[in-house]
Amino acid sequence: MSGMNNPFAKKLRQSASCLGQAFAHGLLFDYRQEYPCAVASIIKSNKIHGELYQMTEADTLLSDLDIYEDCRCKEPDRSLFIRCVVPVVSERNEKEIQAWMYFWNHSLDSLKEIPYGNYRKHCS
Repeated sequence: MSGMNNPFAKKLRQSASCLGQAFAHGLLFDYRQEYPCAVASIIKSNKIHGELYQMTEADTLLSDLDIYEDCRCKEPDRSLFIRCVVPVVSERNEKEIQAWMYFWNHSLDSLKEIPYGNYRKHCS
């Protein structure tokens, strides 16, 4: 979330260390030009590009991030996003590790796919 100016991006930079660029398998969609929505995919060529962070106080930070992302772990039917552990690949050393990621939990009908799964490039 480097370069982003929303309140949570600032909190993340203060409470976690950026390990660099990474990708997960999936597709990325644009919600009304407001934020990206990730959807999992088993097709290896479908990649979502982003940043990988290591959290120092994961429980607190994840709880705050759940609120920010409207993720209700105990009420998934009422959640905008669902948080899952998925394999991600570090672009620095090409190693696969497990990481938390938020996935869109609603219809894709009115959303446009973001080409190449890169929200930062999509916004620039």
